[in-house]
Amino acid sequence: MQRSFPRHLDALTPLYEFAEEMMEAHDIAEGIRFPVHLAMEELFVNMVKYNPDISTDIEVDVSLQVNQEVRVSLVDDGGVEFDVTAARPIDIDAPLEDRIPGGLGIHLIQSLVDTLEYEYQDGRGEVIFTKGSGNKDV
Repeated sequence: MQRSFPRHLDALTPLYEFAEEMMEAHDIAEGIRFPVHLAMEELFVNMVKYNPDISTDIEVDVSLQVNQEVRVSLVDDGGVEFDVTAARPIDIDAPLEDRIPGGLGIHLIQSLVDTLEYEYQDGRGEVIFTKGSGNKDV
């Protein structure tokens, strides 16, 4: 299922509902749904936040793969290049007062999803991630 969403935080609820509809229809376990929703939200918010002068919609595709993985693609046409697969030095054990803001969301995504890819060409960035799935009773 593919859909475009306005580049605005008000689109988060429709984005959630869009993905949930597909995952519910395929009986995807809640333990898979939560990481998919969290990763989608973090990536979408970053595309909105860090490209404020871009007006194009963000294209989102959510599909179920043959091996029961949920595959999500978010396309940011016109945004700046930002490789979400790059390692970022995050010290999650540092005291709060010593931490530098930023990067924790991407670190979390990298830890939650099974695969994470990024492609950028001619102003078009695409983030693709997968998360393994199964039946609700697993």
